[in-house]
Amino acid sequence: MFKKSQLNNHNNNSKPQSVRTWNTMEPLMQDPGAPDDAKQPIMISELKFQTVSPQQKRLKCPEKGMLFVFNFKDGINCLSMENGAEFHLASFQSIMVANSDSEYIDLEFPEDASYHLCVITVAQFETLGFENDFSLENIQSQNNSHCWFTGYTNIKLSNFIYDLMSIESALLSNPHLLLGYTNLIIGSKLLEYEHDINAPKKQVDLRNDEIKRIHECINYIKENYAQQLDLDMLCTTVALSPRKLQIGVRELYGNTVTSFIKDFRLQMAEELMRNTELNVSQIVYSIGLTSRSYFSKIFKEKYETSPNEYIKKFKSQIV
Repeated sequence: MFKKSQLNNHNNNSKPQSVRTWNTMEPLMQDPGAPDDAKQPIMISELKFQTVSPQQKRLKCPEKGMLFVFNFKDGINCLSMENGAEFHLASFQSIMVANSDSEYIDLEFPEDASYHLCVITVAQFETLGFENDFSLENIQSQNNSHCWFTGYTNIKLSNFIYDLMSIESALLSNPHLLLGYTNLIIGSKLLEYEHDINAPKKQVDLRNDEIKRIHECINYIKENYAQQLDLDMLCTTVALSPRKLQIGVRELYGNTVTSFIKDFRLQMAEELMRNTELNVSQIVYSIGLTSRSYFSKIFKEKYETSPNEYIKKFKSQIV
């Protein structure tokens, strides 16, 4: 169930804080000694706040479960209450904590900074249904029953988080959607962990502010796909060089900027075919193209049928 509330502002250390929570499991951020609530399999929370003075918050990693924290903005320090481990979490970086015993970790937030976090808590790791290679026991065997893994700045993972946070709250009350996104996010982090163990990956040559602008560019394309778009115009819009923008989009989608625009327009065209009475020519102009023959060519390459045949087949199925 979705909740929106204000976190308690202890000792005037922070300005008003907003929290969005789905499938409440345990207190997301609590003072030491605060009581636990009833458990549910998965909890996803989004937090936004700004500190006035240094602040410390506590998270709990459940026994035989997993805790995941993604940091969007300014850096924070993470400290383990059990084994003394300490990590710095930069912007667009995440940490995965898995333990055989229940453990509290503290997050330290410096003063005069703005913070935006996504926190996922999984009560039982087996809930996610990963294969045995990604079992909690195998993860912990590398780390003497404790696993703290930060890894590198992963913009593909950050894209999953952005997509999740952009979904309407009412839709995220669907447990299947919630589980699906949790699997995508935790699975991506586990793959990052596996790659780091087997062959440390070279970090993508992008600064944190550039990663943010790449996400802004993707959102701009999705909101303006019906307009004329090209690489130079997009680079000017988000203040990135063509090289940086191409690197970021390729890392996120395995595609060039031009191919991403084309694929997204085709996706929108398919939705128009299914949900409107527009003819093919009207659809072509609605998605920012001017040539019907070009549209028919790229549509057939993707869907293995012509636009007219696709519309005819779809309508015959709903009669």
